[in-house]
Amino acid sequence: MNLSLTGLPALIFLVGFVVVFSAPVWLAARLIGAKHPTLLRAVASLVAGNLGAFLLAILTGPWVFLLAPVGFLLSFKYILGTSFLGSVLLAILAGLGYAAMGYFIVGGTPGIPGVPGGGHGISV
Repeated sequence: MNLSLTGLPALIFLVGFVVVFSAPVWLAARLIGAKHPTLLRAVASLVAGNLGAFLLAILTGPWVFLLAPVGFLLSFKYILGTSFLGSVLLAILAGLGYAAMGYFIVGGTPGIPGVPGGGHGISV
């Protein structure tokens, strides 16, 4: 099956992905009491973190694996208005949110003994 999206449907699909993948950051920012916990600022912090990681990959090479998380923490701190420890807590909560999203999409945790595994997830 060949699936191709162009034009406005592709833009709507892209906006949907951006909103879905920034929702855990937005929710975590609201939970920790950030100064600016809006969805647009959550998107901006993720964009800034990705751009920072990309620039760090170009400039530092393999050191990016140590420095990219610091770039995301700084983007959370300055864009969402948290303290540095608040941005660490935000990153942990957002990571748990991403894990929960993966759990709900897959339908279980395959590969862990004693935990029922999911099916094939979502297939098109």
